[in-house]
Amino acid sequence: MFRNRMSLALLGGTLSVLLSVPIAAAPAVAPLEVDVKLVLATDVSRSINDEEASLERQGTADVFLDPDVVKAIQSGSLGRIAVAMIDWSSMRMDKVVLDWTIVRDKESAAALAAKIRAIPRTPGERTSISGALNRAMELLADSDRYLVAEKKVIDVSGDGPNNDGISLQHVHDTTKDNGIIVNGLPIMDKDADGYYPDLDKYYDACVVAGKGAFLIPVLAFKDFGTAMRRKLVLEISQNENQIRQALGDSEATPLLKLIAATTAPPLGPRLQLNPPAKIYPGGCDKYGGYGVNGG
Repeated sequence: MFRNRMSLALLGGTLSVLLSVPIAAAPAVAPLEVDVKLVLATDVSRSINDEEASLERQGTADVFLDPDVVKAIQSGSLGRIAVAMIDWSSMRMDKVVLDWTIVRDKESAAALAAKIRAIPRTPGERTSISGALNRAMELLADSDRYLVAEKKVIDVSGDGPNNDGISLQHVHDTTKDNGIIVNGLPIMDKDADGYYPDLDKYYDACVVAGKGAFLIPVLAFKDFGTAMRRKLVLEISQNENQIRQALGDSEATPLLKLIAATTAPPLGPRLQLNPPAKIYPGGCDKYGGYGVNGG
């Protein structure tokens, strides 16, 4: 009995010593640095049919196989970017279809293209640009603990104005000075069901935001990939000659028109240091959205 008591006493003393010794914390892992964090937000609303959705998806995949896009990625100081993708439509129906993926060279770009090509279409209903922007901003913010970049970009492509979710005017007003660039690809195909003749003006006033933001109206779904390629080069490249070439190509192509929404892209011809606020006739919520579905 005495031995048992002594053993228990020794065990208790040992545990006390162990508990009093500080345990070394696991070393913190530094966040990965990239040149750009880019969210591609693709419209999958009801007005986009399966053929048009396929053109969007395949066009996005194809750009990462383009040598000029790889060159643009490698022109940054770190030579790598991070890409994520969202399919969006109605409020709360947006879906992250591709989590953050690092692209640094031809091989990683080709792997990303294969992933994008294999993503099935997400079902969609109405058009909540405001919901898409909120989800993209959340995605960017949530990744800051393990992925950092000086430049954060959201690319919004779509064929119609906001008609669901919270106020787009409110989201736009709070986005324009938060350090995130929102660029646009308004799709204005006259042969498509969801054609809006002044969608470029709507995107200009209500969607694009941030220093250097711009949009490229796409006048045919078949030209989506070409527009996406030029937009990515302008967003990512640090090579002045490549930027000049992309700007020249946009000017020379009838179906693609580069519009500087705030300050033009680097070396752009439409530099405005203090641009006036853009106002869309009837406001950004003219087509609905505010107060719809609990917004």
